[in-house]
Amino acid sequence: MELVMTIAEKSTEQFVQFYYGNYDEQRSALANLYRDTSAILWNGNAFSGGQQYSEMLARFPRSRHEIDVYDCHPIAETVNAQGICGMMIGISGTVKFGENPTKKLFHESFVLMPDEGQAGNYYVQSQNFRFV
Repeated sequence: MELVMTIAEKSTEQFVQFYYGNYDEQRSALANLYRDTSAILWNGNAFSGGQQYSEMLARFPRSRHEIDVYDCHPIAETVNAQGICGMMIGISGTVKFGENPTKKLFHESFVLMPDEGQAGNYYVQSQNFRFV
C-alpha cells in the first residue's frame, strides 16, 4: 500500500500542476483528460464528456488559479497490473477571471482512473467544481 500511496501522491502533484496550469494558459489541452462518459458538475451545471466542458471553458475570460491545498485518496480496489490505481483528489484555492480583481474561493474534486490505453496516464472519470 505504501507504493500505491507514493505513486498517487506524485501523480496528484503532476495532475494539479498540469490541470490548473493549462486551465489558466491553454484550456484546449484539457480535453484529452476526458472521455465521452466523464461526468462533470461545474458549480451546479452538469456536463457529460470533455467536449461540452471544453466549450463552456472557452467562453470564460482568462483565469488565474492559486491552489492552497490538495489531497489524494487512492482507490485501492482499482489497482491495475502496473500498480497504478484510481484516486480521488480534493483541491481548494482561489481563482480570478479576467480583469476582475476579486478572488473567489473554490473547491474541486476529481476521480481519476488509470488510462489503460496509455500506461502511466489518467483520465477524469468525474469532476465537481464549486465556488465556496
